[in-house]
Amino acid sequence: MRRALIVALLALLLVGCGSDSKKAATTATVQPAPLPSFAKARANVLRMTTARLDQVTTIVINGTEIKAHDTGRVAYDGSRAHIYKLSPGTQFPGEVIVIGPFTYTNANVQASLQSPEVPPWTKLDSRKLSAKAATNQTDELSHVLAPAYLAFGASHVTLRRRVRDGAIFWARIDPKLVLSTVPAARAAKIEKAVRSDYPSGDFNARFWVDSRDRLRRVIVAWATPGGTPVAVDTSYSAFGPPVDTKLPPARSIKDITPKG
Repeated sequence: MRRALIVALLALLLVGCGSDSKKAATTATVQPAPLPSFAKARANVLRMTTARLDQVTTIVINGTEIKAHDTGRVAYDGSRAHIYKLSPGTQFPGEVIVIGPFTYTNANVQASLQSPEVPPWTKLDSRKLSAKAATNQTDELSHVLAPAYLAFGASHVTLRRRVRDGAIFWARIDPKLVLSTVPAARAAKIEKAVRSDYPSGDFNARFWVDSRDRLRRVIVAWATPGGTPVAVDTSYSAFGPPVDTKLPPARSIKDITPKG
C-alpha cells in the first residue's frame, strides 16, 4: 500500500515536470521589431500621395520664442494643398488653397471686415508672374513640403534610438544635393524653401521613420550667422485622403494675377 502511494506521488511529480517542460518549450521568444529603413522611407516620399501636416517654426529673439504654426493637408507632388496658418503679429488665421498653378488666400479678410466691398480672398496664377515677382512671392506650399524632401540630401545617416513606432535617425543634409537628387518637377516645388528657409551650407536634421518605413517627422535647428536660433519641426500623418480644395464663392475672390 505504501509502495503504491509512493509510485502515485512520483507519477504526479513527473507529470508536473513534463507540464513545465512543455510550457517552457512552447514559450515563444519575443523578437525585436525590424529596424525601419531610412533609405526606404526616403524612396517612399515619391510614392506617397497626400498627408496631413503640422509644422511649427520657432525663432528666438532676445530670449523670447516666436512661433508660427502651419497645419492642413498637402499632396506630395505639390499639385494640391490646403493650409491653415497662425503667424505672429496677425489678427486673423491665414488660409491658403493651392490648385495646380493657382494659389488662393484669405489675405484680404481684415480689409473685407472694414470694407464689405473688398473680397476677402485673392487668386493668383503663378504662371503669369515675372521672374522677379516669382522670386519675391511667398510660397507657403514650398515651406511645408520641403522638409519631407530633405532626406534626399542626407549623408552620415546614423540611428539615434528606437521608439515605440519606428526609429529616430540623425543625418547631415546638403541642400544642393537635395535639389539635384529630387526629380526636377518636385524640386521646383521645394526649391524656394530649401534655398531660403535653411542654411546655405550643410546642416543637421533629425528624422522619425515609422515601422512602415514612412517619414513622419523632420526637425531642423540651427543658428543664423547673427546667432539667432531657428527651428523647423514638421510632422506628416494621416496619409492618403484627398486634399479638400473647395473654394469660397466666386464673389469672395479677387483675381490679383498680373495682366498681360
